[in-house]
Amino acid sequence: MRKIELPTTQKIESSAIRRQWRALIIALLVLDAMCVLGSLALAYLIRIDGLIPYYATVNDAAYRKLVILAMPLFLACFAILGLYQRDNLLGGVVEYKQVVKGCIAGLMLLVVYVVFARMDDFDPSRGWLILSGALSIAMVGTMRFLVRRVVYRLREMRWLTSRVLIVGANDQGVAIAKQWMSNPHSGMQVVGFLDDFKAVGSVVLDNIRVIGRPSALDELSRLYHVDEVIVVSTAVAWESFGELVTRDAKAQGYTLRLSPGFYEMLTTGVAVTTKTFVPLLTINESRIVGIDAFLKWLLDYGLGGLLALVSLPFGLVIALTLKLRNPHAPVLTRTRIVGRSGRPFSMLRFNTRPSLAQQSGRRGKLERWLRMTGLDKLPQLWNVMRGQMSLVGPRPRASLDRVTDMHTMHNLQAVKPGIVGPWMRKDHHASSDPLHDELSYIRNWQIWTDLPILFEAVVKLFTRMFRGNKRPSHPVEQEQEWLPSDDKSLRKDILY
Repeated sequence: MRKIELPTTQKIESSAIRRQWRALIIALLVLDAMCVLGSLALAYLIRIDGLIPYYATVNDAAYRKLVILAMPLFLACFAILGLYQRDNLLGGVVEYKQVVKGCIAGLMLLVVYVVFARMDDFDPSRGWLILSGALSIAMVGTMRFLVRRVVYRLREMRWLTSRVLIVGANDQGVAIAKQWMSNPHSGMQVVGFLDDFKAVGSVVLDNIRVIGRPSALDELSRLYHVDEVIVVSTAVAWESFGELVTRDAKAQGYTLRLSPGFYEMLTTGVAVTTKTFVPLLTINESRIVGIDAFLKWLLDYGLGGLLALVSLPFGLVIALTLKLRNPHAPVLTRTRIVGRSGRPFSMLRFNTRPSLAQQSGRRGKLERWLRMTGLDKLPQLWNVMRGQMSLVGPRPRASLDRVTDMHTMHNLQAVKPGIVGPWMRKDHHASSDPLHDELSYIRNWQIWTDLPILFEAVVKLFTRMFRGNKRPSHPVEQEQEWLPSDDKSLRKDILY
């Protein structure tokens, strides 16, 4: 077996990672306790101590006892709900959901204690209890959000980052490695591949090589100080797979994880369920589900509804002006778009196609200004309100005929198309491949992904409105300008 030596600087003791995680868990315990104590004390100051009038008899000693007792009760609930387990921290919304459940459970235990402790002379304020629950959720949730940001910074310096071996160097294994390498906050540092079929020493991705066979996993994990091993089930021989999943990974000092082997095919997630003790993976219909779907809904209908209401008078003025300038042309154009799950719908847009007189150069300033600023998309807020589009999403497409890859086609339909999206980003966040950016957006979507895109869109809108900057356009966009609606070119998959 050919041994590939790592540079000395990369040889980080696994125990250092464990010490860093232990320090993080202890810090979370202390900060959680402080937040719980602070939230209940603040609720007392607001409800009992004068900020809101309170006329009942106050038993200060009983309140102090409850505030002190709340700390261990809340922390016990947090621990039971997995808020100090590594897999539940630093990613996704599971941590925040458990914070809500933990605070509610802690508060319920506090009420149960009051009842069973027979504190007959003490009747806790219902307002204090409700306020304590709301403040504890807000303070613990905010604290954990800020801790994540600190840890993300630390991970850029390789703190709290696990060294990973991927067993299987096929397309799925490479896609997983790319995903982690492209995100400095992932906390996963791929140090090599193990593969049954490729030659040892062959380069798989950048400077990452095949360092051995799966049968040598234990020896190589010690040599490379590996913390986690990812087995891509579709990339290894069946004999190797059976041998890998039955070995004692904990005794070897690493965590063994299985990848189902369809990461590159699907951007939608899966849920692990058990049917009579048989574990099964259920594929979600949409990429965004659960609390993520609620946050996306809140953004689309909350902010989208507000924008639709505020822009309504402006939109009516634009529509009236377009009608007066060209009485025989429709104010709006309707284009059939492929929506989520392949469901077609009519996407609205102000009709900025020129009449014959405008094409001769005599008029058309308003139409050009609408296209330059992007305000021709204003009617698409109606599509958002109808649940057909999102404020932010992948590019609307009239068809997916040009997308020959079946997996890419399926992934593009996993979310609603957007009025604005990742294709608009021209800075360092964008790559040279717009389709790759869109798939990356779908795969990595969080509510925080949409906010910078919306912010950039607003800045560009006002910049173009008041400075008159020319709207940078995609080559396809330039190609399709001034085309009549019945032109066959409009059947191309990319509209703008």
